[in-house]
Amino acid sequence: MSIQNLYTPEKITQKAKDLFQEEHAKKRLDGWFYIKEIQKNCTTKYSDCPLELKAAEMLREVAKALPISISEHAIFAGTQSDSFARSYALINPTFEVESFAGYCDPTAVFNDIEPNDEITRDRIEAMREHDKKSAYVKALDDTYNPVKKYTGEVAFFIEQVTGHVIADFRPALAHGVNALIAQVDEKLKTVSDETRRTNYQAIRIALESVLILAGRYADCADELAKTADETRKAELKLMADTLRKVPANGANNLYEAIQSFILLWQVMCMEQSPNPFAFSVGNADRIFEPYRAKEDLNRATTAALLKHLLVFYNVGDRSWAISQNLMAGGKANDGTDLTNPTTYALFDAYYDMNLPQPILSVKLHKNTPAELYAEMGRFFFTPGCLTPSLFNDDSMFEVLRANGVEECDLQDYSIAGCQEPLIMGRDNGNTTNSWLNLAKVLELTLNSGVSTVTGAEIGSVHKMADPVSLLLNIRPLFYENLEFYVDKMVEAANSASKAVSLLPVPFLSALMGGIESGYDMRDTEHQGTKYNGSGCLIHGLSVVADSFAAIDRLLAERPQDAQRLIHALKNNFEGDEELRQYLLTCPKYGNNIEKVDLEAKEISNKVSDLISSKKNYLGNPFRPDYATPSTHLLYGYWVGATPDGRPAREMLGYGIDPLYGDAQSGLGFRTLSNMRLPFIKMNGGYASHFGIDPKYFKTKTYEEKGVEFKNRVIAPLFFNSANQELAPFYLYVNVTTPEILRKVMENPKKYAPSGVYIMRIHGTFVNFLDLSPAIQNDIIKRLDLQSTSL
Repeated sequence: MSIQNLYTPEKITQKAKDLFQEEHAKKRLDGWFYIKEIQKNCTTKYSDCPLELKAAEMLREVAKALPISISEHAIFAGTQSDSFARSYALINPTFEVESFAGYCDPTAVFNDIEPNDEITRDRIEAMREHDKKSAYVKALDDTYNPVKKYTGEVAFFIEQVTGHVIADFRPALAHGVNALIAQVDEKLKTVSDETRRTNYQAIRIALESVLILAGRYADCADELAKTADETRKAELKLMADTLRKVPANGANNLYEAIQSFILLWQVMCMEQSPNPFAFSVGNADRIFEPYRAKEDLNRATTAALLKHLLVFYNVGDRSWAISQNLMAGGKANDGTDLTNPTTYALFDAYYDMNLPQPILSVKLHKNTPAELYAEMGRFFFTPGCLTPSLFNDDSMFEVLRANGVEECDLQDYSIAGCQEPLIMGRDNGNTTNSWLNLAKVLELTLNSGVSTVTGAEIGSVHKMADPVSLLLNIRPLFYENLEFYVDKMVEAANSASKAVSLLPVPFLSALMGGIESGYDMRDTEHQGTKYNGSGCLIHGLSVVADSFAAIDRLLAERPQDAQRLIHALKNNFEGDEELRQYLLTCPKYGNNIEKVDLEAKEISNKVSDLISSKKNYLGNPFRPDYATPSTHLLYGYWVGATPDGRPAREMLGYGIDPLYGDAQSGLGFRTLSNMRLPFIKMNGGYASHFGIDPKYFKTKTYEEKGVEFKNRVIAPLFFNSANQELAPFYLYVNVTTPEILRKVMENPKKYAPSGVYIMRIHGTFVNFLDLSPAIQNDIIKRLDLQSTSL
């Protein structure tokens, strides 16, 4: 029996919406805790195993013992909700910038579960104490403790990366997990190296986990069918029959492919529970189109089935599993367009459901069909609707080529997390491994290594008493200090990666090239994936560029005020508003003023070269990434007053964007400033946001507005023939105004009666109503409509 015989598209859609409401009503996420307890209870049993085998055996134990269920609204079995806690700060309404300290303590997750009659405080504390004694937590402590002086006020930060990759499920979907196991068995016949043999044994056991889980769900469906009405009984029989076929064997239609995909994803997340943030789907329209095409499934039914896939990604009452990216569109290695019928069905599914997860990203190129732009119009111009991130394949291919990606892999690039480009199934980029705060380094350079925020001595290569000499030499002194901090950061980041290697991931490794290499993808001595690197997210570009420009003007026009500037910065301009106003009138990046725009270009060139010269644990380059996923706000809180006139604790510029309020000449001039930056060196990615006022678009239909948006916003940025450098490759937008968002805040029942009003923060969607006031106001500030007036 096929899915079309059981359901109409409307019935499938209604079930998806009912399933989301059921999930959205969940106030507790306890599954991750049960996973931790299952692992704890078999620790002794596998204590003598190598780490890789221990990880695989424990995953198999979880697949056997984790409580499972199937909702009455479900047409697919599986959930990722058991792998996530209520942890992500920015969608927590109690979040405060002042108290945020990052995600560096893996035992802090135990604060995110409320004790009840079943999961008592004693059980929670017992698990916390067990984890505290683990080699992994001890290794992280050994990493963070020596650099607290630098991370405390965020001169830099480092992170143990969990997710942030794009596994390649295509071989498993096409041929089945049994075929992957057969490949592993063939390897075991010929490989003699003990390390690789252990890894292959671990991969084999880990792959069995998804087969165990599929069998349990099939049994569950059969059991539910015994008491179901005739309609539901037929639905459950189809589900059970499908689960006994996939993912063990290859899928033959879209329904089977989605079911297989969901279970593979569930086990991938279970392996890294809790909170494997930012696993991403990859090029979803290309993944699923072959299965749609096998039965020539119509657009409405395809969209309806995909709605269930979208619901799968939403966890609990606030969609706690964040930054899961799904891509559509784009071009092939030979330049041909890869848009297909599933692309448009995905658009339909996203538009109708309008959920906080997963993120929709769209790949564009010079030959993208006009139909795609027309179909995107409804997203951009429907208030409270999600808006896709936009990527320029023509530029991205050049960035990847310049950084060692082989021609055959270009079309398989995708986005992990917010905006980080990786190759599906081949690239372990450790994308959020390190975070660099240029503005804090500038503050410390100007104050002999002493924080103007707290007075703490943090460090500086040079201490110069004469303010004129200090300001005259600010650039070389800044770059010397920067290298000092970068070296400390790289050492700590590599140490964090080595700590994570104590938690091997054999299941994920099987989907990331581990069957070919024979190594775990987290191995810090052997490269388990074809490509490998470590990311460095760079903050404060515009603040430093504007500060250098302001210092130059001050020395040219008011050299006698050099000491006054240093004193004013120490005191956050208190008592010297005249000087601050003078600094604010100095040239600002984003207004097509050549001097300061070239300053930003030089800074990004030098900083990118510095970062990419540093090597990670395998000797591969760190990747410059000018992205600031709300950390422009968090890290800015620890930066004192800067010479551009920015006061202490104010946010930094978002990504490569001007500091809000500083670019006042409109979108054309801002785009010209933007185009001077060396995007070819930003192979880790970057962030950029346009807040667009909808009043500028005069056409009537959504389709017409979509094409108008392409012509007025996208084409001048991505495909501008006047651009002398490599064109930008990323953008996200919010098409709204501060007035509209304030109305939503003041009267949500009127302006968001569904309880959901989707906005963008950095590379992810969020329900605006779920955000803390600090993040709501940040979104409103950064709309910055003067910088994008048309």
